[in-house]
Amino acid sequence: MLKRVEVVESKATPKNEQRHCEICGGSHTTPLAAYSKKPWLVVECSGCGFVFLETVPAYEELVEEFAWEKTFAKEKKRRRSTRFGWLDGITRWRLAAGHVVDQNRRRRTLGLTGNVLDVGCGGACRVPAGPTPHGIEISAALAEQATPAFEARGGRVIHAPASQGLEAFDDGFFSSILMRSFLEHDSQARLVLEKAFDKLAPGGRIFVRLPDFGSINRRIMGAGWCG
Repeated sequence: MLKRVEVVESKATPKNEQRHCEICGGSHTTPLAAYSKKPWLVVECSGCGFVFLETVPAYEELVEEFAWEKTFAKEKKRRRSTRFGWLDGITRWRLAAGHVVDQNRRRRTLGLTGNVLDVGCGGACRVPAGPTPHGIEISAALAEQATPAFEARGGRVIHAPASQGLEAFDDGFFSSILMRSFLEHDSQARLVLEKAFDKLAPGGRIFVRLPDFGSINRRIMGAGWCG
């Protein structure tokens, strides 16, 4: 069954409240207007250069109002209306091909065994066959959608913010933890990582996949960068 962890007194940053840098703790930032969309301001830390979203939704808003399945649909519609949106639309096959390649690469290189946690699992089980998969998902609808696939393999899905969902598992429970295209969405990234390390068995690994603001792609695309 889908286990729900109640979000009662969330310590997440409320919307429109300034955040400090998650890397160095600094509060001095430079706005990056070209990459910002109202009311979300992207800034660069003056101390260490880390780029992050200065204002974020409260966790409670991410459950429904800003749930991924809703915001993604709006973003997809916006991208189609851009200058080269038509080109993206007729070449979507590239993503399916890339997914197959990525899945095969993960099976070869990750070597997943035992209990594996997918943080921000979405509405499906993306853990390759073999290990016992578990998931954490803040969207109520996606958590419910993903539950049958996880339970069929002996795992479960926790409906909660990542930092709270991790507390539902014993320390040392996981051989691997996956955070694919997730950590950039969490306003408490450092706290999530610290708690995730506690849940790893000795020799366990955390695999993190993130947009790279320092990438050549971002430098070429500028404000049109999909990251």
